[in-house]
Amino acid sequence: MVPATNPSRLDRGSPTGTEKGVSLIELMVALAIGLALILVISYAYVGSKQTFRTQEALSRMQETARFVFETLGFDIRMAGFTGCGNTATAVNTVNGSTDWDKNILLAPLIGYEGGVSTFPSGVSGNVLRGDALTVLRGDGSDYSITSHNPTAASIQLAANHDIKQGEILIATDCQHTAVFQMSNVNNNNTVSVVVHNSGGATSPGNCTKGLGSPLLCTANGNPYTFGPGSKLMRMSSMNYHIRTNANGEPALYRLRLGANTTGAATQFAEELAEGVSDMQITFGEDTGTDKQIDQYVTANAVTDWTKVLSVRISLLIASTGNTAYTTEPQAYTYNGTTTTPTDRRLRKVFDMTIAVRNRLP
Repeated sequence: MVPATNPSRLDRGSPTGTEKGVSLIELMVALAIGLALILVISYAYVGSKQTFRTQEALSRMQETARFVFETLGFDIRMAGFTGCGNTATAVNTVNGSTDWDKNILLAPLIGYEGGVSTFPSGVSGNVLRGDALTVLRGDGSDYSITSHNPTAASIQLAANHDIKQGEILIATDCQHTAVFQMSNVNNNNTVSVVVHNSGGATSPGNCTKGLGSPLLCTANGNPYTFGPGSKLMRMSSMNYHIRTNANGEPALYRLRLGANTTGAATQFAEELAEGVSDMQITFGEDTGTDKQIDQYVTANAVTDWTKVLSVRISLLIASTGNTAYTTEPQAYTYNGTTTTPTDRRLRKVFDMTIAVRNRLP
């Protein structure tokens, strides 16, 4: 008879035993290896995440620079545009026509040197740092004029429009150009634009409602008429500068001339791009008569703004928010000055030169 086996007396270390396990040393080695793997994977993950965040921030900075240069570039290239060449006889009948935001015929492009120049109204006191730039142009809305009754101060257009009372407009037939302000309420987007009644009061005859005096009055004293096929467009007035936005961050702003609900010409401050910390501008000036750039100078050194043929813009753009992207403070050099900020943000300088297309041969 075979005696019964007593499980409590099995040799647990025997290869024929029914239970197996690991020793304490083997367990500690396995834990150490696992911990090492976790540390390596965690380090790789953190490094990969930081690299991704850095690349994303750099991409956003490049996108900001691209957007700013596209916006500024379009305005600068079209500075002074009124629908035709510069040979047309021109007159500005707007009240305060020499204000920076209305003086398109004489000063469509002007720069202001930070710390030296006097900034214009609406800009002065709001600039955080850097330079400012004013650009005026026709916006290319290009409404076609079918008839003009200067005595009634009425211009009829070929199609409905959305022009509002108080907006500054440009009319041209490429022989004469007039800048004026729409003075009546535009009800239901009708095609009739009624202009102000000023201009021509010192001329003889019926030129009391002409668009300017005496340039746009005929020889017999009658007001000049813009015939069918003439063009009408809005005037775009912009000043670009650096301000502090609602988040306490530096940003590129533009001060835009528009009309408020009561029909008055009003300036509106609009944020374009956050993170633009500084903007330095120099101007390519033709000091002779050959339409060639002879020198690049700051705004306070320009001798004749009508001879500025190009604008060179340098932007200092920083990453936004309170995120630190570097392990140590990083020095950068901008506008001849080296700075080492402690916020550990990313900063990069972007440069671009833009031609004033309307002034080139």
